[in-house]
Amino acid sequence: MLTALAAPAFAETWYIENGDITVKASGTEGKNTVSQGNKKDVEDTNTIITGTSNENTVTIDTSKGNVDVTFDDLNIDASSRKEAAMSVTGSGNTTIKLDGDNHLTGGNGSSGIDSIGSLTIYGGENDSLTAKGGSGADGSGGDGIHSGSLTIYGGTVNANGGNCGDGNYSDGGSGIRISSHSLTIYDGTVNAKGGNGGDGNYSDGGSGISSNGSLAISGGTVNATGGKSGGGGSGGDGICSNGGVTISGGSTVTANGGNGGSLVGGDGIRSGGGLTVSDGTVTAKGGNGDSKDGYGGDGIRSGGVVTISGNTVNAAGGYGGKVGGYGICSFDRVAISGGTVEAAGGNGSTGGGSGIYSSVIDLSGSLELTAKAGSPNGKALSQAGHELDLDTIKDKLGPGAKVTVTDADGKVNQVPIPRPVEPEEPVIPEESSSSSDGGSATPSAPASPLPGLTVTDKDGQRISYTSTQSGNTLTVCVGRFTASFRISLAALRQLRAEGIETITFQTILCSTTLSVDELLAMGGEDAEAVLTHRFTDSSLTVG
Repeated sequence: MLTALAAPAFAETWYIENGDITVKASGTEGKNTVSQGNKKDVEDTNTIITGTSNENTVTIDTSKGNVDVTFDDLNIDASSRKEAAMSVTGSGNTTIKLDGDNHLTGGNGSSGIDSIGSLTIYGGENDSLTAKGGSGADGSGGDGIHSGSLTIYGGTVNANGGNCGDGNYSDGGSGIRISSHSLTIYDGTVNAKGGNGGDGNYSDGGSGISSNGSLAISGGTVNATGGKSGGGGSGGDGICSNGGVTISGGSTVTANGGNGGSLVGGDGIRSGGGLTVSDGTVTAKGGNGDSKDGYGGDGIRSGGVVTISGNTVNAAGGYGGKVGGYGICSFDRVAISGGTVEAAGGNGSTGGGSGIYSSVIDLSGSLELTAKAGSPNGKALSQAGHELDLDTIKDKLGPGAKVTVTDADGKVNQVPIPRPVEPEEPVIPEESSSSSDGGSATPSAPASPLPGLTVTDKDGQRISYTSTQSGNTLTVCVGRFTASFRISLAALRQLRAEGIETITFQTILCSTTLSVDELLAMGGEDAEAVLTHRFTDSSLTVG
């Protein structure tokens, strides 16, 4: 059989209450060496760590290669150790598979998870990880998760930055902080909250999510909240990326900036390299700058182009004791070509923020835009410092588009583009859908392109797939992390008669190739073969 399925391998379960655990890459793909107490460099595969401890920690060494480890209801509180609950050294990739409910809390000013390399976290629908940074009694708070790069697939990840002490220049920790590369989130739920700043001068709140590189969110739900500043500092951003931010795949993103002290409220989403929303629901709100000299944070603030082409975006600037924040601010260009967008400037005592502020505002297509100026003196659509003339955009708007602006005094102006009237079509009587015995017909499941072959999602519902044939191999592809390929042995016999010798099933993270002849030898006339992929794992049953 040609298959990616591996035979069951020995996996020892390690209990954190028995002492510190060190997991190293052995240099052989798929194998680790584990040390704990008197056990030194024990060769292990599919390493599992479980248990509860407020004294012991986990260290992972990827200097000789990648390390995979499973956390099974693991609970570590390293407050007494003043270090990270889990530390990763080396430049390799660490993969954490979540099983159950896991908690990692860092010590004073330390991260819950601290990694200098690449970190990948997998979780199922009922799996979770809560990582908390320790409070900085004498300085800045620790990050919930700190890594060189991070990829999250599914599950629920809660990441909270620690609060900082009351010294000057001490900041709250970030919920998630990426120090060198990128952050990518696929599916699942991520809740990230920055720690609060202290009462000292220039003591800022931490960001919910902070990435020194790019940030991509594709599917799932992300809630990111910046910490507040207790005194003479700024609020943390909900999401802050020095690279670009991309939101797609039907994601739901909520990002709130923290309130500032004597300076500025945090931005909801802050991007140094542009923001693109193509398919998702985004709510972004700037934090308030409550002091008499404070500035409200922006809902969305970008050094690059802001591009919105679909779904829903709601961006609001925060209140400023002096000047309110912008709803959407770009120092390059704002281009909106579809979806429903609301952008509201925050109010201030001396100046209100603009709904949208940019050098160029490009509105086109069948968008629905509502822009509101903050009071006093704000602008609804501030292009190069002047209110955009709505008469100049009518020719670029598509059928059904509507642009509504409200100035700082409450005056409303609107540009609606009606949809063309479709000619009425003749009404053709439909045939009765009732069955001959008087019962109502029920909708049938989606038809399979190949008889006897179906693909189902994690809930057992049929989903569409693509199939291609190359030579004597049939390949079935589906864009899911978890899916099951199902085929009757009768259908397999038909495929074999047509010359198909192998079948490859491909999901997003896993590919398995099976021999048709060996499958046929495993079951009877009425049997069914079921191949299930869950992230990178696969399992096969025939019966």
